[in-house]
Amino acid sequence: MSWERPRFERPPRPDQPLAEARRGRLFNPLLIVGISVFAVAAFYVALVVAATTYPIFFPGNDLLPVKVSPFEKDNPDVADINQRINILVLGLDRRLGVPADTAARTDTVFILTIDPFSKTAGVFSIPRDLLVEIPDGSGGYNTDRINVVWEEGRFTYKDYPGGGPGLIKDTIKHNFDIPIDNYVILDFQNFIDLIDELGGIDIDVPEYVADYDYTDCQGCYGTVVEFSAGPQHMDGKTALAYARLRKMDSDFKRIERQQLVMKATAQKAMSINLFTDPGKAISLYGKYKDAIDTDISDLKIPGLAKLAQQIGIDNIRMVSMAGATHPCNCGPAATLEADWDKVNELKAQVFSNGRIQAEGALVELQNGTEQAGVAEEFAGFLRKQGISDQDLVLGDAAAIHQRTLIVDRSGKGYTAKKLAEWLNVPSDRVISGSDPASAEVANATGDIVVVIGSDARLATAAVGSGN
Repeated sequence: MSWERPRFERPPRPDQPLAEARRGRLFNPLLIVGISVFAVAAFYVALVVAATTYPIFFPGNDLLPVKVSPFEKDNPDVADINQRINILVLGLDRRLGVPADTAARTDTVFILTIDPFSKTAGVFSIPRDLLVEIPDGSGGYNTDRINVVWEEGRFTYKDYPGGGPGLIKDTIKHNFDIPIDNYVILDFQNFIDLIDELGGIDIDVPEYVADYDYTDCQGCYGTVVEFSAGPQHMDGKTALAYARLRKMDSDFKRIERQQLVMKATAQKAMSINLFTDPGKAISLYGKYKDAIDTDISDLKIPGLAKLAQQIGIDNIRMVSMAGATHPCNCGPAATLEADWDKVNELKAQVFSNGRIQAEGALVELQNGTEQAGVAEEFAGFLRKQGISDQDLVLGDAAAIHQRTLIVDRSGKGYTAKKLAEWLNVPSDRVISGSDPASAEVANATGDIVVVIGSDARLATAAVGSGN
């Protein structure tokens, strides 16, 4: 790989506003509180904290992110992937005691995506050992693990647009077709300090895990770290260890542990009444004002905070793409290859229709035609719309149906309506569980039961946008 490459030109997104002129950063402790808290593996905690602090300092300031137009009368029900606010969060594998300007790989890679219209959010975790195509700065691509991308852009390429963050943004757009709006980078010490400042976090550890040679600092001897199943209170150093362990099982399990830490951190932040304790917010700011690497504009913080307040924690969907990968002998280190069809299904669970994700309906598909495999065909389409296998039940109807019937048994009206649209059947075929006609599905188990009749046009549904 050459150390000097021609500038790699990125084509602009049609809906992307022109980049703001760079200006000197104003470290106003009252304005920057939100940014300071972004230094956490549970990036979402930043929004939670900002949501409780920004009214103290900015009464009446409801600025929303640039991509959101609150004055539009015809805002959609849900955002598509380009209308979402997509924030890349990277955790550097830089051990304690190592100088900040030292090459490091990204131990944690995930994308926080926010739908400002449906008021939902998701976290999409990417395994660090995933094999991806990386722009080479000359219009071509190299192949390597995703955890080296930031390091190459920061320390290897010369004058790559945006440096390390620019290269990994381009890499994710090329491989996943996910446009990244902003990035946040943190390292181990940031993580420890924030958890300690919050007073620790509480996690119900699902299973025993240990590392008998664990170390988090440069040149330190390894020690035994163990976590037994059950509720545990963790300080920053302990939570970091729990989020990093993987020798006993796999990177897949580590992603699950990181997601537990994310949620626990956000819950702890929610439990602290920062609105009545601005001194606590200032203390958080003092911990991180010089440590956080992010391109999030100060002016976006109040809007992001307001969205966080509206979304809450329960509407955050966490998905790992680990289950769509498999080991391969295609590099000098442990490497994973992706099954991209499965990756796209998992991606849809986070980046597709937020209102459907929020309703979380169990959809039962019954084949009411004489043609075998109809329910399976429609289920395949629904997976591409973000409905997971866990939310699908397949079977055969008790009798042949000429007309499709959709029974909303649990008040999941939005999902029922979309199912009718995808099957190209009129809205009057959607009935409630109290309708006498629903007796046809009396033994069903789904929140919504779809009896697919001969009139369903699955070929048309298969090419629908799903939005």
